[in-house]
Amino acid sequence: MSIALFSPTIPHFFQPLLPGFHLSIPLSFFKDYLKGQINCESAVLRSYGRTWSVKIRDRRFEDGWQDFARDHDLHVGDFLVFRYGGNMVFDVVVFDTSACQRQYPLLATQTQQTAKEIGKQHEKRTSTSVTLESPHFVSNLTLESMKSFRLNIPRKFARSNDLDRSCETVLVDEQGRSWMASIRLKDSDGQVYIGRGWRNICIGNSLGLKDCVKLELIGNGITPIFKLYKVASNSDAKKLPNYFGSNAGCSGGSTIILE
Repeated sequence: MSIALFSPTIPHFFQPLLPGFHLSIPLSFFKDYLKGQINCESAVLRSYGRTWSVKIRDRRFEDGWQDFARDHDLHVGDFLVFRYGGNMVFDVVVFDTSACQRQYPLLATQTQQTAKEIGKQHEKRTSTSVTLESPHFVSNLTLESMKSFRLNIPRKFARSNDLDRSCETVLVDEQGRSWMASIRLKDSDGQVYIGRGWRNICIGNSLGLKDCVKLELIGNGITPIFKLYKVASNSDAKKLPNYFGSNAGCSGGSTIILE
């Protein structure tokens, strides 16, 4: 009887940081997921919405790795998890010697400031006599989206704006707050959706069943940035806190929300 081997939906590998600060991609991971990649001599590391370009030689991170290590205050004994998002892009999570995930509020603040700057540029651009509207889509919140904690992005919109991929994103609401979320591509049918983080966004903005939202794409780099508008409200609808609890994790002000 043969045993079927299944690849993980999102491939990961992990490595401890050893003396010398050298870090390599495991050989088996490289063969299974990276061999044959056109640009496997370089990679992009992502953390808290920021990116670092790193050269790869003999599977080892070299040029650019020291910048990533410095910005994350890495120490010998730290434990790093690399989640592969395709096209030589890795999302990196750092754990310290206590086995707890290390937080980087400064990096989160820098991401927030970038989102706010793009939002201000967008407001200036649209405040002229001729309105130059960015690509956008409108969606009605359904019971299915509320229960599944996700918002589908129309396939045509995703394809035409290079969003048919898995990546992190930032949503800026009408109060100027920035919220971190994830965009995911469903392999089975090609549906693109906003998943992790959407629950907190809905609760923090008092969005409920049958409310209508508009998401305007105001920045479309490695980390897309959307402006979130509540364009119509169903005042009689049950609000999301009734389904999921009232604590959205928002401390007020312009705090990035990490779910």
